[in-house]
Amino acid sequence: MRCNNFFIKRKANLCSSNIHSAQKIFFFSLPFFEYFSPAFMNIFPIPSSTNAISPQEQLLTRYLFFFVLAVCLLVSGARLSSSDENAIFLLTESIVTRGALDIPANIIGNGSMFEGKFYIWAEIGEALLAIPFYIAGKLITSVLPLSENLRLLALKAIVSTMNAFFGAMLAVVLYRSLRKFSATVRTAMFLSLTLCFGTFMFPYLKTIMRDVQLALLLLGSVYCLYEFRQSLRIRWLVFAGICAAFGVLNKMVFALNIPFLAAYLILIAGKENVSRLKSTFYFSLPFLGTLLIMAAYNYLRFNNFLESGYHGGTSFPTPLFVGVFGLLLSPGKGLFFFAPITILLLWSAKLFFKKFREEALLLYALIIANVLLYAKYVAWGGDGSWGPRYLVAILPLLIVPLGIFLDAATQSVKRIAFLLAVIGVLVQCGGVSIYFGNYLRSIGEYPYTKQFEDAEFMERSHFNPAFSPITGHWAMLVRNAEEHLSGNIPQLIPQEATSTQRIPLAEKDQQQLLHTFDYWFTYGMYAGFSRIVLLSAFALGSVAVSILFFIMYRLMKHVHSDALLSMEGRSV
Repeated sequence: MRCNNFFIKRKANLCSSNIHSAQKIFFFSLPFFEYFSPAFMNIFPIPSSTNAISPQEQLLTRYLFFFVLAVCLLVSGARLSSSDENAIFLLTESIVTRGALDIPANIIGNGSMFEGKFYIWAEIGEALLAIPFYIAGKLITSVLPLSENLRLLALKAIVSTMNAFFGAMLAVVLYRSLRKFSATVRTAMFLSLTLCFGTFMFPYLKTIMRDVQLALLLLGSVYCLYEFRQSLRIRWLVFAGICAAFGVLNKMVFALNIPFLAAYLILIAGKENVSRLKSTFYFSLPFLGTLLIMAAYNYLRFNNFLESGYHGGTSFPTPLFVGVFGLLLSPGKGLFFFAPITILLLWSAKLFFKKFREEALLLYALIIANVLLYAKYVAWGGDGSWGPRYLVAILPLLIVPLGIFLDAATQSVKRIAFLLAVIGVLVQCGGVSIYFGNYLRSIGEYPYTKQFEDAEFMERSHFNPAFSPITGHWAMLVRNAEEHLSGNIPQLIPQEATSTQRIPLAEKDQQQLLHTFDYWFTYGMYAGFSRIVLLSAFALGSVAVSILFFIMYRLMKHVHSDALLSMEGRSV
């Protein structure tokens, strides 16, 4: 109650003060930042009345969080390259520095002009999430002895780590979800790490693209609803609603998931003999805040509460069989190629349905609905990206049913699962080491030569096995490694940087990007910084990550054994 009063007073003060409208949107959304992520509830756990985990397991989840974060930071590209990333950066910069929502025109194409100002099409949720990272970056770079040119690049590098944090949070929420659905400690840890490093989730942890955030919010909502079913505590309904509401604020099409989440809530409320009306009310309450923020965001840009300004790809002309095949089985975008572990869902779905009928219906409905929607979408491949980008949000849902399946499986099946995870890691090595736009440029498919609606749009990289990004990235990786070892290392001289530039390099230097590795320390080498210092820093980071993994692994074995003994004791 004290926290709620604090938020009410803070909002009242803002309404009465002379403050920029964009800043009001940010401050009104602060409760989302402080409450939306169930990952924080597990890193810094709030006691639960059901299935309480031991202090040792709580410590294990913290190690999991920091291990995933450390790996992501170690392999970070420390850059913002795509138009979507730069659009969000520019919007965030405008909100923080000018209290405005427009950005400089003629920099990116995904926006609209209105009354002489340029506004991006993206929803405001992602920019709100980026604000703390932008502010942290400004504070850090202000005390570093850097030129103005390098200070901006360092600021972008800090902002680029955003999804590393959300990915670490996602790993924790998936771990806790798997444990809730009866997976053992060892299996839950294995699948959580596989999600982050053995699926096409991994390369997106190096970006600020919102797909990782959507995955966290969707799984977080499912997790909180199941927690409510077990504990019947209203707060879990509110948490679930906040996750779902912020998902819509982050990407409007996330609303596709809301009817399925609400239907599950109504179903379990009836089974648990609690008021359906009351439960739905508490779950829906956060959506009022989302609607208000969205309406204000639209009005402040276009003087219209309902006008989002979006005029991008909004059609769904793709033949269903083409989109489904492309998303699941094509050599250039297929789910089962870019996330091999998900193949096991074909065998685990039945067992999970038998053990958790209502939850299985929810997960499978969410998976099918998202696949069918994006299969029809004009840009179903989410192009200029690694793997089926639009399916990143449902990747954790595909992993959840594997937990109890693997625990009940034979040793042969477990070895197959481990092999699939290793193959997945090897696949992602290509996507993590080579920036995905560079490969498309190397085969002539970017800049685009055809429209999205064209049946031959990016046909080679989508459907021709000879041009699959999986093999193509590895071929570039091997070639670039040979060039580096022979001393042929690109030299990139950053031009005078401004926040309106996507890539502060001359045209001739941009061509050299095809021969680079997408890591922070290699970019530093290309820019002329000391190779010895950079490689030493990377080596020390690698040792630290290895030590962290060793400690986490030893703790996991201990917690796993204790959990098994505890289960045996209860069964006796």
